[in-house]
Amino acid sequence: MSTRAKLTGKASDFLKIGVAAAGRGDLAAVQAVLAQQPTWVRRAGSHGRTMLWEAAYRGRFAVVEHLLGAGANVHAWGCHFTPLLVDVSPYCAARFKGHDEVADLLARHGATEDFHTAVFLGHDQAARRGLDREPALANAEVPQHDGNVRATALHYAVSPGRLELVRLLLERGANPKPHSQWLARFCIWRDRADILEQLLAAGLDVAGVEPPRVGIANPAIVDLLAAHGARPDVDRPEGGWPPIVFQCRGDRGGNIERVRALLAAGANVNARNHKGQAALHCAAKAGFVDIVTLLLAHHAEVDTQDGKGETPLATALRSTVKDKARLRAVARQLVAAGARVDRPDRRGKTPVDMARAKRGEGWLEAIGHRR
Repeated sequence: MSTRAKLTGKASDFLKIGVAAAGRGDLAAVQAVLAQQPTWVRRAGSHGRTMLWEAAYRGRFAVVEHLLGAGANVHAWGCHFTPLLVDVSPYCAARFKGHDEVADLLARHGATEDFHTAVFLGHDQAARRGLDREPALANAEVPQHDGNVRATALHYAVSPGRLELVRLLLERGANPKPHSQWLARFCIWRDRADILEQLLAAGLDVAGVEPPRVGIANPAIVDLLAAHGARPDVDRPEGGWPPIVFQCRGDRGGNIERVRALLAAGANVNARNHKGQAALHCAAKAGFVDIVTLLLAHHAEVDTQDGKGETPLATALRSTVKDKARLRAVARQLVAAGARVDRPDRRGKTPVDMARAKRGEGWLEAIGHRR
């Protein structure tokens, strides 16, 4: 960032400028940020992320060193919820990601490995010693920045998939039942039928568990849940998003295997979200060529319209994805599958109109339309 740029105290500035600079390892930008907003060195953003936490998670040694010198809190826990699921310390984040030089630096500045950190990192002997000293740790909760989760050592074992530590905790009296909703979801997200089986045998209650929006496609997990009173619905939406539509979003990374598994489990290829968008809309917008191919092969409706009257072809034409070649490839796929180029949306705009507005980008040719 320019040292002349004026920073506000808004959370958006903190995250998009301060935390982002720390995460990418831009020391000059971090120094400029702190020159204007010195209190940001200890400020926490979404999920408790501080500038130090983000730099440690990304392995940015020089930035971590500078932040520590500026008074950053080495003990402030945070999380990227999707990959980690639980809050961890900057030290734990760095060690877990393999940034050992950063973790060692944090240790020299007072970072310690407590019981829950040992569990998360898979340090079995340290975890065992902790339980020997204080048996109540098996059910002790760690406050989380996501208020919906009350995390115990079981959560810290399930998130990174520590099966042996799950067994140890259960042997030492860990009770999964009060935390059934999130522990079941953790197992589903991690695709760990083996861990789910251990928890169910120890009293995990899944009869009322809501399935997550990633869907439940692993047959072993489906069978385990059904055997214990749950009835997973592969199409059940969460937050307005059926699993197959959610998995086709651009921010999900284009994991075709997840989409394929959902289809194999019986997901409705034409299910819609709260905006009327089907999976084909989302995959087209993201430029996921292989997923579009898969959806069409499973009889996705090529001209289905969302709440704005847009078809998947129109959605691809309006997309802001930088890789235009991918989007044009998607457009060619859709037209080849029968998509109409003259179908208007609710504003009267057709795909041909949109393609004409994109002069010089090859869109008219991509949809098979001559000028």
